[in-house]
Amino acid sequence: MFYDVIVCKIYVFADSQRPRLLFPVVDYVPTVLTQLLAAFLFTDDIDLHMSNSCVNVLQTTVNLELCKIDNWLRANKLSLNYNKTNFILRNSQRNNPASFKVIINNHSISPEDKLKYLGVLFDNKLSWKPHVQKVKTQLSRACGVLTKLEHYTTQSVQKVIYNSLIHPYLNYSILNWGRASNAIIQPLIKLQNKAIKTIKPTNTKSLEEPFQHLNILSLPKIYTLSVRNFIHSYHNKLLPNHFDEYFIPVSSINSLSTRLATFNNLFSPRVNSSSGKCSLIFVGPKVWSSIPNHIKCSTTFTFKWKMKKHPLHDKDTQL
Repeated sequence: MFYDVIVCKIYVFADSQRPRLLFPVVDYVPTVLTQLLAAFLFTDDIDLHMSNSCVNVLQTTVNLELCKIDNWLRANKLSLNYNKTNFILRNSQRNNPASFKVIINNHSISPEDKLKYLGVLFDNKLSWKPHVQKVKTQLSRACGVLTKLEHYTTQSVQKVIYNSLIHPYLNYSILNWGRASNAIIQPLIKLQNKAIKTIKPTNTKSLEEPFQHLNILSLPKIYTLSVRNFIHSYHNKLLPNHFDEYFIPVSSINSLSTRLATFNNLFSPRVNSSSGKCSLIFVGPKVWSSIPNHIKCSTTFTFKWKMKKHPLHDKDTQL
């Protein structure tokens, strides 16, 4: 069993006369001072991650590495905002160890059940329920706006409202939270269907025709399209180095020139758990294999254009 600890920190300046040092310093700190913590940087936010099978070793290592960073910051007239620094401990068990503590310069860092990073909420079980609840709130408000404007605007205006107030929330980071269980995702699907019925009323129970008429993708199809674009970027080396060995090409397992190994198909591992079947390493190869071979070899721009023209059937979706 592995424990994962994620620390989110926000750096602030102690010397306001040197604002130009912000970006190079933040980029420089994790790579120089800590080789044991994986760092993910975005402007002045840093997310640090570490895993270990022993919770005591994990706690000791994390505290030592964070003290190194804090000492270096203070030596360079920078300060760490302890009040805005949080950590989350994740493991495969139902409960996390209550004795796990993170302390920086005698400041106790508060543990959280959920953290927000780049607008995405994730919890210590990676169920994505907090983020889905956040999206659900935004969609409920947008559906209320569409209902009030239903009799005062045209269908084209309502579609603009949909693309402004609903689609961005459904599309942003869906590659992550789209892997949540169906029970968690289902409220979003119902709210999207409600919005579509408001824009184009229909007497039938099937919403396939309104979606096609409005040229709007359902939530499962948005997720599937996102996975396809991700795998295409993987094959074209457009992803960060963390994903270089994330998937296993079939050609590396089977040396024979078979049809499956010829068209850049990926090996789909065997999984038994429900969370494993929702993982990208399992879903990705299945989604990629459903794409016609003549589209897989396209350039990035051409691939996305062809994907818009190539119909996504319900049997191809993964939600």
